[in-house]
Amino acid sequence: MKALIKILEEFDVERTKKRNEGVWNEDAVAECFKSCAKKILCNGYFLINGEYIIDLGAIELYYHEEEEGGIKDYIMYHSNAHPSKSKVYKLNNSYPYFKFGSFNLHQSGVDVTFENEKKKYRASFLIRSYRLLRKEEEGKLKDLTIPFDKCSTHIFDDMFYDGIMLGSPNNPTIEWKECSEKGKLKNPSIPRRNVTKRECKYDEKKKRYVINKLEEPDLRPWLFIREGIKE
Repeated sequence: MKALIKILEEFDVERTKKRNEGVWNEDAVAECFKSCAKKILCNGYFLINGEYIIDLGAIELYYHEEEEGGIKDYIMYHSNAHPSKSKVYKLNNSYPYFKFGSFNLHQSGVDVTFENEKKKYRASFLIRSYRLLRKEEEGKLKDLTIPFDKCSTHIFDDMFYDGIMLGSPNNPTIEWKECSEKGKLKNPSIPRRNVTKRECKYDEKKKRYVINKLEEPDLRPWLFIREGIKE
């Protein structure tokens, strides 16, 4: 996973540059992640237990700043603003920051996280669509006639098909493999699927802040797709 972590570290480098230039908004967030998305979608794949390839077709960026006045992404599960039933959350009144490059398994699928505790932001990408190939089928990565699965929760069955052995850090073995270019990144990026805007307001009755779902679509261009794949 070191190669993937190195790719994701580029986001913070670009973020620092943009902020130093005084340009920081939702579009700038997308620009900072664009080069990462290209390498993830077009130049690599996950290898599961040395046997199966998970080839990514589309990924969605989630980004939330914990500091007051920062960019908010209230739909993001792993943020202090999101209501939680987690006992750890309640004991600490906050979520611990994930270790860089961790997987976050949740009700919508699997996120790869790249949070930064020092700079107080949460960041991850959701595997929105993917397809499964056998290791010996690596040469078919450019073949877009092999369909991609758009149901993000199906990945549990393929990424963790062999279960997780308690006490064994090597099961399942999930590796990130770099490969030659298998396509191009669709440009420009587009809004995430089925994501509407959220607002966070203080509820006098409940005596706490609550997140309300709005009917207006969230148009931040945080969905990245490989060219030629229907999404």
